[in-house]
Amino acid sequence: MLELLLSQYEFQFGTPFPLEKFTDTTEIDLINILYNCVQNNDPDYTKPAGENRFPYAPGQKG
Repeated sequence: MLELLLSQYEFQFGTPFPLEKFTDTTEIDLINILYNCVQNNDPDYTKPAGENRFPYAPGQKG
């Protein structure tokens, strides 16, 4: 899913997502940030992603 969201972000906003700024971020948090950007058509990745939209993803407490 992460790879798909990274591709969608670049396609939608015309610039790659700055993944290097998120080296200390968990994958699920990164997925939520990207999902929020893509869903809201807003490239601002500094806004809080809000709730975890994928609480039942593998490795998550459900």
